[in-house]
Amino acid sequence: MLDILLAHPAANLVGIVCVALGATWPLYKTRRALLWAQAAVHVAFSLHFYLLGAYTGAIMNSLGLGQALAALPLGKRPGFKIIYLLTLPLIAIGAYLTWQGLPSVFSSLALALFSIARYLSNTLVMRFLMLVAILSWTTHDLLVMSIPGLAADALSFMTSLWMIRIELRDHKARLAEA
Repeated sequence: MLDILLAHPAANLVGIVCVALGATWPLYKTRRALLWAQAAVHVAFSLHFYLLGAYTGAIMNSLGLGQALAALPLGKRPGFKIIYLLTLPLIAIGAYLTWQGLPSVFSSLALALFSIARYLSNTLVMRFLMLVAILSWTTHDLLVMSIPGLAADALSFMTSLWMIRIELRDHKARLAEA
């Protein structure tokens, strides 16, 4: 594992930031805060994957940044739904233009799942769909040997499960009060 880390020192230095951001984004409670946190994650991972030579992962994260920002006004401005939906074909175009086999399949699948999740207004359903997306990123990160990516995936998966537990508990409490 040390040889993998030493082979790409710049990518793995950026990867430290990726791990910190990846571990913390699920902790935000509101949809808006989740989206801003994901935007920061996408910036860091776009650079990490570019430096690693995983170009589809870099492009998917760049597109993810644009989508996270485009998803911010979805709940309040219906006109933005069209703008957001217009970003979806870019996933296929980005995967085609940077094709690297299976890593391209799993990074584009991960972004597609995140895209659907970001379109939703219910944060609980959003979080469940994002769990599946994290598993797709995990497969991508295994294929491109991104140790920071794998660490961030594991941590974001665990913090996502924790936040789902909290949301379910809060939901049950609201039901009991009604």
